[in-house]
Amino acid sequence: MGNDIVNNNDFGFFVVGLILTAIFAFMSLFFWWKRKRLRDLRTLTLGRLTFLYLFCLLVSLNGLLGSMLVLTDGGRSIWLFLLGIEVVVFMIFSMFLGLVIPLGIVILTVKMWRRETRTVANLLLPIVVLFFLVIDGIFLAMGNLPEHWQWLAVLSWVFPLLSLYLTWQFTVFFLSSWVYGRRTRKVEAAFHVVLGAGLIDGERVGILLGNRIKAAVQAVRDDQTIVVFSGGQGTDEKISEASAMQKYAHEELGFPSERTLLEEKSRTTYENLVFSSELIKARFLFFTSDYHVFRAALFAAALGLEAEGGRGGKTAMYYRVPAFIREFIAVLNTEKKKHMIWVATIIGLLFIIAMIQLFLYYYVP
Repeated sequence: MGNDIVNNNDFGFFVVGLILTAIFAFMSLFFWWKRKRLRDLRTLTLGRLTFLYLFCLLVSLNGLLGSMLVLTDGGRSIWLFLLGIEVVVFMIFSMFLGLVIPLGIVILTVKMWRRETRTVANLLLPIVVLFFLVIDGIFLAMGNLPEHWQWLAVLSWVFPLLSLYLTWQFTVFFLSSWVYGRRTRKVEAAFHVVLGAGLIDGERVGILLGNRIKAAVQAVRDDQTIVVFSGGQGTDEKISEASAMQKYAHEELGFPSERTLLEEKSRTTYENLVFSSELIKARFLFFTSDYHVFRAALFAAALGLEAEGGRGGKTAMYYRVPAFIREFIAVLNTEKKKHMIWVATIIGLLFIIAMIQLFLYYYVP
């Protein structure tokens, strides 16, 4: 009799698990299909759909494993044990990232400070990391507050919730960048536009810009491709960035000058893309540093340009990671109104809960 009850319970668990697995499997296929159907990959929707697809796929795989194990002897215990391992691994991985990422940012920034330009902008990320560590310490200390100060502990949850919101936004940006880069590897066009960057001593191409030029030249597949060098002359530069890039491509890489065009008016990424598009009046690939590709693609989409493909020149790791995070912050800034509304909503809800708790403590016996 007891075994029948156990078996019935296991069978019921099997049926429910199978139904939930089927639902999540269908959702996974749906998000995969929606991602494949995106006509324009230059959107953060790409990252959101990728995350939802991977999440539903993971849940459905766990559900399938559980459904198969539950009908075996001790299967439910094995499945719960495996789930527990997954949770522990996820927690350890999260703690590892929480420790390694801040330390990595500081170490890489120090390297960039020593090897690149020593500007205040290059120190902003370590300052932000330090600020977050201080706030994290304050949040942990809030757990020891006496009862009449618990409303303050409620308010302190602003930090982890905003951190979670920021993590979600970064995950979307990272996945969008990663998938975009993989999906546009084989895209080809008759024009390759190289986005400019500052020159060394006002006239020489540096490593960062040189890698962009190399990527554009190496991607040439036939003798009809035209390479467009885009970049004006800054106040501290002796020649235009476009001229310096053309000279580098010809003298260092052996690329024929007659198959190049110069766009010498632009000063920003926006202008690089707009002025180059006006010059060639055709669909093109653009080339920039690897960390900058997706943000440049978002610019092109916002401007309605036919620049659906972007490639990146290699960048040293010590420079790439801090630069990629700065790209993320810049993308956040393009939708600052939306993010400010979300932040205000989170803070407002916690404030209301804290005030209710304070009222109940003092006025409700």
